[in-house]
Amino acid sequence: MASFYEHPCGTVSTIAHIIQCVSSIIVIGITGWAVTHTKTLTVIFSLVIGVLTPIVYGITLTTSCVANRRRWHVLPLLLTDAVISYLWLTSFIFLAQNFNQTSCRVHRWNGETVCSRKYAAEAFSFIAFFTTFGALVLEVLYLYIPRNDTSMQERKNGPEQLEQNLQSAGVMDRT
Repeated sequence: MASFYEHPCGTVSTIAHIIQCVSSIIVIGITGWAVTHTKTLTVIFSLVIGVLTPIVYGITLTTSCVANRRRWHVLPLLLTDAVISYLWLTSFIFLAQNFNQTSCRVHRWNGETVCSRKYAAEAFSFIAFFTTFGALVLEVLYLYIPRNDTSMQERKNGPEQLEQNLQSAGVMDRT
């Protein structure tokens, strides 16, 4: 059985995790700037999720790579993606509700007219959610794709092997 990282689903999932971590670092930068001027729940929640994402994925990917030969090595990634995707969705919803109620003339963070920063934070939090959810779908797909563990030669000799096993067990007589 090929490991998750040798499978195409695993490769695309790893690329999605890289995009997600880059998006979370951008959200960290924007919300880190914003938290110096305001201490709203929206900014702090997005900052915390942005900081936790690379740390949690570093631990999860290490655990998954160490347990690469085990059957459950995808399970830590699957559980982490399920939790982190909904946290990013919540962060996106918080940012969208907070920022889209006012026009660009009034800036909620520090009174400046800076629409690009709040829209960038909102966009990159959605990108982080979308890539995390996409990686989750790929991991579930990997678990449900049938794998061929036996070679074609073993399949051809299957009936003959079965007959030999039955004869050696005494269930079938040797004629």
